[in-house]
Amino acid sequence: MKVDVLPIGLYEENSYVLHDHDHVLFIDPGRNAKQIAACVSEKETADGIILTHGHEDHTQAADDLAELFGCPVYMSLEDYVLVDPKNKLRHGYGAPVYSEIHDLKGDMQIGTFNVSVIPTPGHTAGSVCIRFRQILFTGDTLFASSIGRTDLYSGDEAQMIETLKLFRNMPHDLRVLPGHGPATTIARELAVNPYLRGLY
Repeated sequence: MKVDVLPIGLYEENSYVLHDHDHVLFIDPGRNAKQIAACVSEKETADGIILTHGHEDHTQAADDLAELFGCPVYMSLEDYVLVDPKNKLRHGYGAPVYSEIHDLKGDMQIGTFNVSVIPTPGHTAGSVCIRFRQILFTGDTLFASSIGRTDLYSGDEAQMIETLKLFRNMPHDLRVLPGHGPATTIARELAVNPYLRGLY
């Protein structure tokens, strides 16, 4: 297993390419589909695209990658309002995604990848974290020493507080790969993240 990390765009959103046994999963492809696609070798098959939430810096390469690799796009339908082409930027940081969106929930098999989808509302109503083995992709819910903002469309501070409590019961050795900034672990965040420490 290997993970390519591509900080792309003005906000340096982390686009991830997860490789396992000649299969690939794209997570939060924000921009620059060509740069992301270059991480995939000719022998690899792209199984799908996961969007942890509907903000444009996490979604804007989804259509191009879906067309290029012929793979489906998954996100929580709670956030579909942010990418629905009918809305055309009506909700701030959302941008249209024209590909068919498949609902993202529960324990799922996407191609050869078995992932757990953890609803984590707060940053947006449909924000999720994605667990694959000992890796947790947290989107804009949890960062190293910080958390996502809650003042944008469908963000909710009270929901975020409840979401953050979930991390207390997760395995401490989980590797956290956030939507922005460096990787971390659950153990480190429980020890140093002021937003998590304050929940004890």
